[in-house]
Amino acid sequence: MQQPARHRTGTPAALVRGVRRRVAALLRRYAVPIAFGLVGLLGGAAYTLFTPPSYTATAFVLVVEDGQEQAGGSAVSFAQAYGRLAPLPETLAWSGRPLPRALPGEVHEHVQASTSPDTPLIKLTGRAESGRDAAAFANAAADALVRYGRSHSADTGVRVALMGVAQAPGAPTSPNPPLNIAVGTASGMLLAGLSAAVLNGRGGRRGRHDAARARRRSPAVPAPVAEPVEVR
Repeated sequence: MQQPARHRTGTPAALVRGVRRRVAALLRRYAVPIAFGLVGLLGGAAYTLFTPPSYTATAFVLVVEDGQEQAGGSAVSFAQAYGRLAPLPETLAWSGRPLPRALPGEVHEHVQASTSPDTPLIKLTGRAESGRDAAAFANAAADALVRYGRSHSADTGVRVALMGVAQAPGAPTSPNPPLNIAVGTASGMLLAGLSAAVLNGRGGRRGRHDAARARRRSPAVPAPVAEPVEVR
């Protein structure tokens, strides 16, 4: 006689139900990290979308000795000094190149100078919302520094020469979408870990407190007394 077909647990419907249960259990267990991670990811994406682009361009000038004897000075030390003077409005006023439009008192914020302790080279970086303006800021700062150094060469014994002209970049330096999203997601996961640690610490302390309170409330159970045994 043919036996009735038994219900198979490996059918597609059963597999789907099992997968759903596992996914639901994982979501319940890791709901807080997932939520924080999504918030961080969305924050990084929002920063990328709503932050205006920023372009940078770089020009180089070199400080060289003018062949005159100058006690206590060298091309490297003067390069350090000129690097600190380059972003100042008083130095930028020496430029023969037109500066892009900027708010009063904020022109120096578009120019950054960096120097090396070993070489008399000054790196002038222009920053703006367009590549053309960024290159204009860098070239204007370089021209101003060359003119300023030339006017003081008789006193310093060094002169400033233009080494490289800044070119307008084709792509913005910031924001960087992959980096911003990665940083936002990592920050969200870090907050999730910290919150989980805090909650676990509170839960452990609460459990120990409840156990101690239960021990105080429960009556003490006397130990059984051994009955005397008569030996004959």
